[in-house]
Amino acid sequence: MCKFAISFYFLSTMFIKHYNIYIIIIILSQILNGQSFDIYDDSIQLKDMSYNMHQNKYSNSFSSYAKSVKIKNTTNELLDPIIKLQSSEKLKLSFDILNSENTTYAYTFIHCNANWEQSNINQSDYLNGFVDNYINDYQYSFNTLTPYVHYECVFPNENISFKKSGNYIIIIYDAEKNIPIITKRFMVYEEILDINMTIKKATLARDIANKQEIDFHITGHKKLNIIDPHSELKIIIQKNDDWNDIISNCKPSFINNNNIEYDYQGEISFLGGNEYRDFDIKSLRYYGKNIQSINKKNIQGINIYNAQLFQDKIEYSEEYEFKYDLNGKYVLSVAENREADIEGDYVLVKFILDIEKSENKDIYIYGELTNWDVLKESKMIYNEITKNYYGSLFLKQGYYNYQYILAHPNKNNITRIEGEYHETRNKYSIYTYYTPPWRDYDRLVGVAKSASNALN
Repeated sequence: MCKFAISFYFLSTMFIKHYNIYIIIIILSQILNGQSFDIYDDSIQLKDMSYNMHQNKYSNSFSSYAKSVKIKNTTNELLDPIIKLQSSEKLKLSFDILNSENTTYAYTFIHCNANWEQSNINQSDYLNGFVDNYINDYQYSFNTLTPYVHYECVFPNENISFKKSGNYIIIIYDAEKNIPIITKRFMVYEEILDINMTIKKATLARDIANKQEIDFHITGHKKLNIIDPHSELKIIIQKNDDWNDIISNCKPSFINNNNIEYDYQGEISFLGGNEYRDFDIKSLRYYGKNIQSINKKNIQGINIYNAQLFQDKIEYSEEYEFKYDLNGKYVLSVAENREADIEGDYVLVKFILDIEKSENKDIYIYGELTNWDVLKESKMIYNEITKNYYGSLFLKQGYYNYQYILAHPNKNNITRIEGEYHETRNKYSIYTYYTPPWRDYDRLVGVAKSASNALN
């Protein structure tokens, strides 16, 4: 009887252990399956974008989109979102959801080619670890008029890292609804090729007043055994971290054993543009730069801060005027020694532009504050009574750059209206991708960055 009892106890214990393991496997399977996200969903845009979380085209409230979406290098937030492959460098993506309760969000990655189209390789080919991960780092806003939840994720991390260099998209998605809420671009590079860049006034007489010319040469190409640089190398030159302002398909002007040169008269040159405008809403107690008024208002049934900028005017001067700027970027900050992430409040900022009515194109507010995109909420409205344009954006406290542009509705054919000067301080990036015939993705093997500050 005693032996039977012992055998029964042993068998029942083993059954319970195996049953528990089985249950754990089932639970983990459900979690992983529930968290997986279809990266081939047609709704995903391979650019910097915040999506309507209510999936309703008629919903345009402040809380319809993630706010203050930033992706930055953890060592310096003004650096471009680019890290070296298999290094200790990390990026941090942060955003706010205008709500008083947290939601379960997760993230995954898409590898892209040089033109920001999805690569023909599987996630397992370019990712180490779990391809989908939850965002567990969040905080509730403190002592703000507008309640929100602040989320952050830092990568690479112990759960996910990158196997390959190239262009990447990080997707933040609602893990319960399985819908995207944010896509953001970043890059992973290999330091193989050396790129020497020179920025100078345009060579051609017709371009001297308003263009900046880029000349460069590449060395180190023997390390990759490049046979045909014309077809195996893809070069993209970008101005001010704005993917709407690039030159691509650059071909070598001269090739020898040591150098691949790109030196043309006119082909690789950018309009200089003008310095960005700016305003400062780091404090809501006193008026920062370019702030005319700050007050509280009830809009859409909620109390919010409202700030009005001084009226802007387009000055079509032949002379360049230097102004310090961040080349279109913004920095989240609070003046009163408070934590910007959770104590920075939201402000409805009103822009006013004194300019004649445009009949063919619309005027938009533009810069990193609009994701370098032509957004419907950044469209200016013409006031027939005051004969000027006005528009508003709901922004977190900080220091902001912006410009005004002309564009056709729903199109990104941007026309700059702030003037063009060869002396303007711009930052240029050269991205070099290596794609031999036998490789199925664009490998980012060289990066160079320089500024045109010496031209003024």
